[in-house]
Amino acid sequence: MTLSKLEKYLNILEVLVSWPLEFENILYQVDERSSVLKNYLDFLISHNLVEKLPLDGKVVVYTITDKGLSLLTTMQGQDYLGKHENLLRIYEE
Repeated sequence: MTLSKLEKYLNILEVLVSWPLEFENILYQVDERSSVLKNYLDFLISHNLVEKLPLDGKVVVYTITDKGLSLLTTMQGQDYLGKHENLLRIYEE
């Protein structure tokens, strides 16, 4: 099944929840072409969902922002509710 752009953005945010990662580590975890991942990261950065941080002059890591974490949490909650909508109806009756 092919993921939508939104699902790919959310996958990147999920990967960054635990700790900041270098580009190559993100690339490995999301299994995307590097040029495509760069575009996705640029989009997330431009919307203040991800931040690009220099570490030791040479090393750059990407980290999720508070706004990105808030979006991810909201989307995961909606996904959970959507998957369990039938159960919620049973409890309401």
